[in-house]
Amino acid sequence: MTIAEIEALMDKGFPSWRTFSSIVALGEQDLTLEMPFRPELLRAGGTISGPALMALADTAAYFVTLAHAGPVASAATANLDIHFLSRPKPAPIRAIATMLRLGHRLSVSRVDLLSEDTLVAHATVTYALPPS
Repeated sequence: MTIAEIEALMDKGFPSWRTFSSIVALGEQDLTLEMPFRPELLRAGGTISGPALMALADTAAYFVTLAHAGPVASAATANLDIHFLSRPKPAPIRAIATMLRLGHRLSVSRVDLLSEDTLVAHATVTYALPPS
């Protein structure tokens, strides 16, 4: 799928998705998503919350899965493993999702989360694909 096709699918099924993130780029094996900074994403200590980072990683993995598997809106997260590496600043967070393997039943991707070009978290995300 193209960026425009992914956006149209999301607009139809999850119209509020644009308040959370925007697709910045789509490459051969990767997709870049950006989450704008919003004060409600902060937790004590002035850093972006872990749940917000996990949601961004999951969304980026879903979008890269759509880009490679097609419009499988019913694909579901089967596993998300995240490592928080450093505290992100109160700034936009960029997620770069890379497709590692696309099979008939599972999609596996790597997601790097960056704050001001500093790697702040790394996730591996598996999506279960519906039977064809």
